[in-house]
Amino acid sequence: MRAVNLLPGSGRSASRGLAQERIPAYVGAVTGALIVAILAGEYLVQSSKVSDAQQQLDAAKVQLASTPLPPPPPKIAPLPVETEPAVVTSEQQPMLQALSAALSQRIAWDRILREFSLVLPNDVWLSALTMSAPVPTTDGSTPLGTLTISATTYSYDSVARFLSRMQLIPDLTGVNLSTTSASNNLVQFSVAASVKGAPATPVAPAVPTTTDTTSTSTTGSGA
Repeated sequence: MRAVNLLPGSGRSASRGLAQERIPAYVGAVTGALIVAILAGEYLVQSSKVSDAQQQLDAAKVQLASTPLPPPPPKIAPLPVETEPAVVTSEQQPMLQALSAALSQRIAWDRILREFSLVLPNDVWLSALTMSAPVPTTDGSTPLGTLTISATTYSYDSVARFLSRMQLIPDLTGVNLSTTSASNNLVQFSVAASVKGAPATPVAPAVPTTTDTTSTSTTGSGA
């Protein structure tokens, strides 16, 4: 006996189409389930890390609370402050005058050389640099030292630029060009300047003097 299909042809086509329409839904459901599983696993990992960090923090707090505090530093009594200035005695007066005379001729050469190095152009190189201490004057004016420089450059424009930069040094005054000469496309020149870096002579305190006000009176009696 031969089998006969009693279902209509349209029914089989409808079943096949319905199965094809459900495939995207199945794929979407599986994908969503995977995403939810991944997010849940990441949440569990991060939650475990936060829990471990909290436990470490609690242990550190307990250890800090159990650590004893260091002892306070010892108190140092302040030094006594002199309420009255020391009196300069007659033996100290010559020493103070000698110190004042030495300080009046002192010049901070290191500061002047540092200022000079900041203004020295790149196209000028030195062949000699001479410095002399100030000589005491007899008219009471501030003594000045001297600074003499011999250098070489490529042009007279560089010489002029060097002079203008030296005039910017606050400790120098009277910057003048002494000599110039040219040979083999080079210019040799020398510059002289006065140094006004010496401080003013400090005034030495006067030695206090005392005057005897006790008077002696002589009385006599007549016979």
